Amino acid sequence: MKRPEAERRKHPRTASILPLKISKRDLDVITETRNISCSGVYCRVTQPIPLMSKIDLTLLLPICSSKKVLTKKIKCSGVVVRSEPVIVKEADTACQNVAIFFTDLTKRDKDTIAQYVIQSFRNQLPHNDPSAS
Repeated sequence: MKRPEAERRKHPRTASILPLKISKRDLDVITETRNISCSGVYCRVTQPIPLMSKIDLTLLLPICSSKKVLTKKIKCSGVVVRSEPVIVKEADTACQNVAIFFTDLTKRDKDTIAQYVIQSFRNQLPHNDPSAS
């Protein structure tokens, strides 16, 4: 039996649905993440975004602090590094699953995302696993 290949990503990711806004000069898209790491996000969009497009991102991240959940707004830039067409049969809509690499995430915001990923593995934060539905 063939053994599963080891994860090649540099940073761990977690399957989470988080609010995400994608913007560029002629585009504003409100969507949700499918997964996130401190190097990027994976999401579904209903408008085409070409590969290697430079975009602005606004992400709302729940962070556990002193036994309560706070929302941290993270603004950064990114580039679309992967795009896969998908048809949503229930809505009969053409969509794209896109992977976005963060290009200018501050150290502080990168650490905040890393903290979120670790906490989500420990089930300390509310998040939804899109593969469970």
